[in-house]
Amino acid sequence: MIGYVDNSGITESLGVVPGATRFADLNSGIDSLADDSVKALFVIPEDYIATGSVDWYRKGTGLATGDETGDAFFNLLRAGVADESLTPDQVVRIVAPAEYTLFSVDDEGRPESGGTVQDEIARAAPAFLFAILLLMSIFVGTVSLLQSVAEEKENRMVEMLITSTTPMSIMLGKVLALGASGLLQISIWVAAAAIAVPRISDQFSGLSALSIEASLLVFLIAFYLAGYFVFAALMASIGAATTSVREASQISAVITIPAIIPIYLSALIISNPDGTFARILTFFPLTAPTASMMRLAGGTDATYEIWIGLLITAGTGVFLLWLSARVFRAGLLMYGQRMGLRSVWNALRQAD
Repeated sequence: MIGYVDNSGITESLGVVPGATRFADLNSGIDSLADDSVKALFVIPEDYIATGSVDWYRKGTGLATGDETGDAFFNLLRAGVADESLTPDQVVRIVAPAEYTLFSVDDEGRPESGGTVQDEIARAAPAFLFAILLLMSIFVGTVSLLQSVAEEKENRMVEMLITSTTPMSIMLGKVLALGASGLLQISIWVAAAAIAVPRISDQFSGLSALSIEASLLVFLIAFYLAGYFVFAALMASIGAATTSVREASQISAVITIPAIIPIYLSALIISNPDGTFARILTFFPLTAPTASMMRLAGGTDATYEIWIGLLITAGTGVFLLWLSARVFRAGLLMYGQRMGLRSVWNALRQAD
């Protein structure tokens, strides 16, 4: 059920509209929205025919593009406009019924302007792009790290290094060096995009509206680095535990799946960023980076949960780095043998 306030009079002749409730004024409509009597409230101004402007009030956050109530009200507007004797302006309104201005209403009925749908998409785009960049970094940088560790362990080159340094130093050096190499490649892509976007923004609707708040940028960079660190340390652990590059590559393909899930289900997370599913993914280290970015794209209000997810991710990265060093040393003691979970555990206990 949707609600609407018609200050223009274009819906007067429609009578009772199935699935829609007409309110006499804005306050009564907002009260019904606050107590969940209607899913959304639309206000048609007096100058609607000339401007096409419509105010859209809704509860909570999340992208309006996935909200079916907007499409439902489009149909009501078309019916109202077409019922009158058509003028040129009315014909335009049939083709393009409304440009929505969004308002979020909390449980106490307090509305807050959120801009237009185009503005909303522009705000969500940076978070989504950072999630895609993180995935690319995982495939480009961390996989090469895994192959490097597995290859050096397979050909026994690392046995020369272990005489002059510690396993932790070797793992940390590989994570930082190969990680920096992968991040440099991604930075070049980002720099190229930063140069290209302003030049083509006039040719693509919405690009000129792209913007990012400083606090959001800090979160995105922090999650990008923490997520990259987690997967780099995890890949190093896998490389240290396996007996060949081929075996390590097969396992790594499975490990990257959790990072893909939040992006694959991005529509679900962005439309309801504070839902149970999105919150669960925020607290699992392998899904937290991309899931949190999707929640930030949807405009989540639970900032403290994002902080918790960030701390869990960073802490997991530190633990996995320590674990990779232990597994690496244990693997040297078991050269040529397949390390199952039990043998890894036993070797870890003895690798002091």
